[in-house]
Amino acid sequence: MTILIALALIGFIVMDMTTGKGAIFNNTDTLGKVAGEKINYKDFLQTEKVLYNNTDVDYFGRKEYLWNQYVERILLNKEADNNGTGVSEPELKELEFGNFLSPVIQRNFRNPSTGVVNREQLNQFKNGLENESLPAQLTEFWKVQEKEIIKDRMYTKLNNIVSKSLHMPNFMVERNQVESNTKYTLIASRVPYTAMKDDEVEVKDEDYKSYIDANPGLYKNDEESRTLKYAVIPVEATYQDSANIRKILEDKIASFRDSKDDSLFVVTNLGKWEETYITPEKISKGLGQEIYNKNVGDVYGPYVDEGEFRLAKVLGKKVLADSVKSRHILRRVSTQAEFIAATNLLDSLKNLVETGKQSFDSLAILYSQDPGSGTKGGDLGFPGENMMVKPFNDVIFYKGDKGKLYVVHTDFGVHLVQITDQKFLTNRQGIKLGIISETIQPGDDILNAKLEEAQTLVQNNKTLESLEKALSAEGKYTIELVGNAYENTFKINKLGENANNIAREFIRWSYGKDVAPGEVCPEVYSLQDDVKKFTNRYLIGGLSSINPKGLMTVDAARNFITSDVMNKKKFEKMKSKVGVVSDINGYIGEYHVGRGKTDFMYLK
Repeated sequence: MTILIALALIGFIVMDMTTGKGAIFNNTDTLGKVAGEKINYKDFLQTEKVLYNNTDVDYFGRKEYLWNQYVERILLNKEADNNGTGVSEPELKELEFGNFLSPVIQRNFRNPSTGVVNREQLNQFKNGLENESLPAQLTEFWKVQEKEIIKDRMYTKLNNIVSKSLHMPNFMVERNQVESNTKYTLIASRVPYTAMKDDEVEVKDEDYKSYIDANPGLYKNDEESRTLKYAVIPVEATYQDSANIRKILEDKIASFRDSKDDSLFVVTNLGKWEETYITPEKISKGLGQEIYNKNVGDVYGPYVDEGEFRLAKVLGKKVLADSVKSRHILRRVSTQAEFIAATNLLDSLKNLVETGKQSFDSLAILYSQDPGSGTKGGDLGFPGENMMVKPFNDVIFYKGDKGKLYVVHTDFGVHLVQITDQKFLTNRQGIKLGIISETIQPGDDILNAKLEEAQTLVQNNKTLESLEKALSAEGKYTIELVGNAYENTFKINKLGENANNIAREFIRWSYGKDVAPGEVCPEVYSLQDDVKKFTNRYLIGGLSSINPKGLMTVDAARNFITSDVMNKKKFEKMKSKVGVVSDINGYIGEYHVGRGKTDFMYLK
């Protein structure tokens, strides 16, 4: 199956064809053909929309995944036609709504609070489909899910056919029985490759070539690929940039300190606001212990932390309990109606306890849906900090007062919570902070200067050889190699996941019909910080070689075989230095080794 899928993928560049930049299918609704069956372009895009609408899943990665799903489904359908492993309509309905639900349904309709399928929600879908009242978006979701259910079922059937057709001959059974009941003892010593430094061996191109030739099955191209070289020119904030950013926060100190609505001020300035109290061992290194000497209302900073200038205002200080005894009444919910009903019920119970009309423990026995604590009056004992889910933990450790009642919403449902006791063993100091920040990032002047530097390098060096020499002469930048980029490759690992768009553009340029080995890409690409999304690097490079189908060239394989080739050279040198080994204790030649003893039931 894997081989069939790999063959079917050859020649299709889904990420290009669905961005409107690929000309091959511009005048047709056919995205590609697998085993003679066409994949419809509009259907592909609609499926992508249903699965990934309003998500931040990698643009190219999701297209590759979806394409593979289409290929697998088509190939499984072909197999089903030949061996009768298709899925009938009654079987499909059983998998969707019956007693033997598909793993797909179990995954998509599992209630996270109970761990079982939410039958009520599933029945709502069933009724909506039958009377055609289900919203269009959910109907489209169900159609896509239905295809996945069928594919999963056919895959299971095919695996069962294969596994049940396998047979172990008697001689193998007998041999396995002997080996499984025979014990061997292996005494060995080892010399780690790290015992020899990398610079003690010289690895040449012919060593790579010999290694590839010795392992042709591992280093074979099923399709043509490209080897590219590139350099990254980093752009860092200047002293003046940092000073300007610091000044922005300095100008906010007074207004932050005098603010009467701290939460509004923090939110307005895109800052961080949490109810959690931070203990000294958890305070960030940038902030440090000095903050604990400040009074409530004081503003500390600007200080540098995680690539930002920050201001921190002390919003609260308290001694934190090491553990808190609490009790609760839990109402589990899975729908909006249940959520509203549970909240109203617990508000009523809260009033009964506060007015003294009912005791908490008696109400917990009657109404709590937590089987572990309900029969004990809701008692949860003395859990330590962060042992409960966050909203619950925050109430009992940070926000709540002993004896008071609180209605709390968590993933488990709606809780009525009461703190009944607190243990103060270490008198930990906790501090609550509101933090606003500004990212330290390069300004326009340095960005423009580095861009001009990159453009000049490209304009003055029309060949890759010339560009490499210029970069080497600069001595500031490292030349990197992309060894085996296929036509549909969209990732360069060293650039990071968030640079996939740029990696795709660079690789796509290398497949241009007029681009020859040795050419420099005329484009200077901008790369962004993975988290803050500001420009922090420029990329320049070119096409080193075109790798034909078949055995990989040295440059194509170099990236991922260097370690293996290096270790092979080390082994050869170590072996020659060690000579004949007569004792495996203490030293083997000049290398100090440890001795190990391992017992095996059998050796193969």
